[in-house]
Amino acid sequence: AAALAAVPAAAPAEAAPHPDRQEVRTGLDRLYAQAERATEAYNKSDERADKLRVTVRRSTDAVARAQERVNTMRGAVGSLAAAQYRSGGIDPALALLLTSDPERYLSHAALLDQVGHQRAAELGRLVEARRVLAQDRTEAREALRRLERTREDIARHKRTVEAKLTAARRLLDGLPAGERAAVRDGA
Repeated sequence: AAALAAVPAAAPAEAAPHPDRQEVRTGLDRLYAQAERATEAYNKSDERADKLRVTVRRSTDAVARAQERVNTMRGAVGSLAAAQYRSGGIDPALALLLTSDPERYLSHAALLDQVGHQRAAELGRLVEARRVLAQDRTEAREALRRLERTREDIARHKRTVEAKLTAARRLLDGLPAGERAAVRDGA
């Protein structure tokens, strides 16, 4: 009994003091202002995302069109190469010597030379089309990256708004009911 008497009695837990109505009002004003700024940033990010979606759609369409052009050109160049291969690999000077109609051979050679120039021009256009395709793909990838970053910004701004509003709600809920109503009413 003497040992128990020596131990001081535990003091009853004091209730946490309620914040002052003015402190709550000031805190709420600050939190609502921060939430408003975060909401504006969210809206701007959302507008930027809308524009980027249009850019991505256009870039994707450009890539598809460029790929179609490249495929068509590859087919044409392949056909020319196959035709040239089928015409044989005899040296032109030897073919001229062996032909019975040199006049006809020369006109045919001129036609083949013209086809060769066309093939070279077609190859040049194919190379350019492939360069444009690569550039379009790069632009589409960059637009997609920008869109993803904007989506991340939107999510971050949304979390900020939600956190500020939750903090404001907690601050308001810390007041007794009568004072809470007075703060909500702006008194």
